Amino acid sequence: MDLNTPRLGDFSRLRPEARLATWLALGLAALVVLDQQHYWSTREDFSFGYLVPVFVIYVLHDRWSLLKAILLGDATPTETPVENPRAGALNFFAGLAVAGSLLLFLFGGFLRAVTGPDTDSASALALGLVGFILAMGFLISRTDAQGRAVTLPRRGRVVALLVFPALAWLVSAPMLLIFETRVKPVLLEWVVRIVSGLFDLLGFAVTREGSVLVLPHGQVGVADACSGIRSLTACLFAGSFLSAVFLDRFWKKITLLSLSAVLAFGMNIVRSLFLTGWAYAHDSSALDADFWGNPEYLKDAAGHPISNPAFHFFTVHDFAGYSVLGLTLAGLLLLLPVLNYKIKLPDDEAPIQPSRPTTG
Repeated sequence: MDLNTPRLGDFSRLRPEARLATWLALGLAALVVLDQQHYWSTREDFSFGYLVPVFVIYVLHDRWSLLKAILLGDATPTETPVENPRAGALNFFAGLAVAGSLLLFLFGGFLRAVTGPDTDSASALALGLVGFILAMGFLISRTDAQGRAVTLPRRGRVVALLVFPALAWLVSAPMLLIFETRVKPVLLEWVVRIVSGLFDLLGFAVTREGSVLVLPHGQVGVADACSGIRSLTACLFAGSFLSAVFLDRFWKKITLLSLSAVLAFGMNIVRSLFLTGWAYAHDSSALDADFWGNPEYLKDAAGHPISNPAFHFFTVHDFAGYSVLGLTLAGLLLLLPVLNYKIKLPDDEAPIQPSRPTTG
């Protein structure tokens, strides 16, 4: 068995308050999953939320050896560290943060029970869980399992290791809807401007009427889904997971997250350009057909939709969406070796052996 794999014996060696905090965090996380599952199943832009519990468990498993070294005392010096004068004040504020987070969580639970699934209640539940995990992580690492004090840098390390498992619940929560009302119109405006501007620059007859592009053979409405908000949220979540697992520097994590947003927006522009070009060349109705022009549904004599047996695979619109999603993920994966690339300095090279004098 891998020594870094979490075992029941390791958990039982934790201090009682650490075990209690762990069980409480698991209970709060389970309630958040039950709450957010409503949005994961009813909104396509939050369907990636089903992956959040899996990724959180994986990251915790991956970082268990580091957490165990601090909490169980493997990384604590044998000598007693000097008490940092700031530790008492930080412990006090961390305790207030734990209490405030639990109150916020209870408030969110009350709203959920009264109003049902709601943005405010989901946000309160997610924020309460995040605050509890991070503040409690700082508190339970005051001493290790052997009763020895842990230095503030190591306690900060525990909090840093819990950042992704905590903040992941904010990305998957409908709290993003609070920003969506402001971000989505801006993204939609930029998509329409860029697409219409490029077609005009290339000499194609495209007229813009609000969020509708009028073409010679019909018109294409740039709907809210085409704003890129879905790919943006999914790409930010994927970027945060990849940075948490594969990158070891804070600046690299921030860089990948920033590039995730840029990549999501850029690929959405490519998708919109392709769909507009396809509609320009064929017809706006061709977007809801396959690449051979076969519509997905036909109408019977009574006017009811029926499946078209000649339809193949995906509509052009769906194919473009899936392709852009795959290309965006591939782009994120290609950024990892770039950010992890290390330039080999001359000092790292093998030393040059002095030449041996010739004889004779």
